[in-house]
Amino acid sequence: MKKSIPLTMAPQSLQSYDCTGCGDCCRGRFAILITPEDKARIDKQSWTDDELGLAGKPLFTRRGSEYQIAHRADGSCIFLDDEGLCKIHAKYGEPAKPVACRLYPFRFIPVGDQVRVDVRFDCPATASNNGRPIAQHRADLLKLVKEALPDEAWSLEAPSLHGKVAASWDAFAQITSAFERVLLDISLDLTRRVAAMVNLVDLIKQVDFSKIAAHELPDFLEEAAAHVTENAIGDVLERVAPIGTESAAFRQILGVYGRIDQVGEKANPLQRLSTSFRMLAGKGSVPGLRPELSNVSFADVDKLRTSPTGDSALAIERYLHTHLSSMSFFGPSFYNRAYLDGLSALLLTYPLTCWFARAYAIAGGQAGIDKECAEKALMVVDHQHGVTPMLDIPTERIRMGMLTERSTLRGLVVWYGS
Repeated sequence: MKKSIPLTMAPQSLQSYDCTGCGDCCRGRFAILITPEDKARIDKQSWTDDELGLAGKPLFTRRGSEYQIAHRADGSCIFLDDEGLCKIHAKYGEPAKPVACRLYPFRFIPVGDQVRVDVRFDCPATASNNGRPIAQHRADLLKLVKEALPDEAWSLEAPSLHGKVAASWDAFAQITSAFERVLLDISLDLTRRVAAMVNLVDLIKQVDFSKIAAHELPDFLEEAAAHVTENAIGDVLERVAPIGTESAAFRQILGVYGRIDQVGEKANPLQRLSTSFRMLAGKGSVPGLRPELSNVSFADVDKLRTSPTGDSALAIERYLHTHLSSMSFFGPSFYNRAYLDGLSALLLTYPLTCWFARAYAIAGGQAGIDKECAEKALMVVDHQHGVTPMLDIPTERIRMGMLTERSTLRGLVVWYGS
C-alpha cells in the first residue's frame, strides 16, 4: 500500500455533506459488511449489559465467507437505539464503528495511482446538499482510505473505452474532463447539456483512438466538446414519446430502480411478478414500488410537461457531476462495464430521475418539478445505481444496452427532460 495517497475530492465547489443523525442509513436499507478488523474490535467491546438491549443477541450474521452486522426483524441495525443513533458511537466513539459506517456516504474509487472520492445520493444530507463542502472531509477520509481499500485496489488494470478499444487511466481522466466541460456549460439548459453528452459518447465511439497520439488527445477532446456544445445551442429537442419495446424496457428499468429492499426481508415472488407485469403494461396507477406514489398514473407522468430548472436542475447537475468526476460509473465500481457503456448508463439516470421527480410532483399536487421532488428522485435512483445485483443480471444488461443506444437514450432524455 502506498504511503502517500493522492485523494481527489470532486466536485469540491458544488457538493456538500454533513451527517444529520437521521439514522436513515441504519434502518434496513443496507447490509453492513464488516472487515475482520471491525469484527475483532466489536468482539472486544462490552455488549452484554441488559440496559443496552443486546444481552444474549448475536451481533453478526454470516454472508458467505464474510460477516455483516446483525439486524432486527424490521431490517434495522442491531446497534440502532430508540433515538435513531448508533450505540457503538455513543459508547465508544466514532472510530469504534465499522469502516463501512464511518465511510458512508462516501466511496473510494481507485483510478490508477490515485483515489477519487464519490458521494452517494441515497443519503438525505447528500441529496439536499446539507453541510460543509466535501473538501473539508479530506483529513477524515485520508484516515480511512487504507482501511477501506484492499492492497489489490492499486493494481487494477484500466477497463476498455468501449468494446475492445483500450485506453489508459490518464486518457480516461482527460475524457472525463471533456464531458465535465459539456455538463457545466451553464449557457445551455440541463436537458440540452445531457443530450449533448449523449452525442459526445457517440462521437467518441466513431473515432479510431489508435490514430490519436497521446499529445494530440487534449486538443481532440477540446474540439469534440466544443462541437457538441455548439450544436446543442440550436438543438430543437424534438419530443417523441417512447413506444413499443423501448417504452416497456424503460418502465421495467424504472421498476428495478424504484424497488424497496429491506435487509432480511423475505422475497414475495407473486407480488414481484405482479409488479413486473404492471410495469410492463404501463397502464393505470404505478404499482407499489413506492407507497407515496401509489395514486400516480403512468399517463399523468407522461402528460406532465416540465423540465428541471433552477434548484431542481442544480440538484441533478450535482448528482451527475459528482459521479462523473469521481469516475465511479465504470470498471470495478460499476459492474466492470467499459467506460462509455458505464457513462451511457449514468446518462440514463437523467430520464429516470426526471420520471420519478415528475411522479413526486404529481403526488404532491404540483404543476412542475421543484428541488424537493428532484432530491427525492435522486435518492430513489442512486440507491440502486451501481449497487443492486439486479442491474448486472443478463436480462437487465441487455435491456440497459438497448436503452443506452444513442437514438433511444437521446429520445428518453428529451421526452422526460423537457
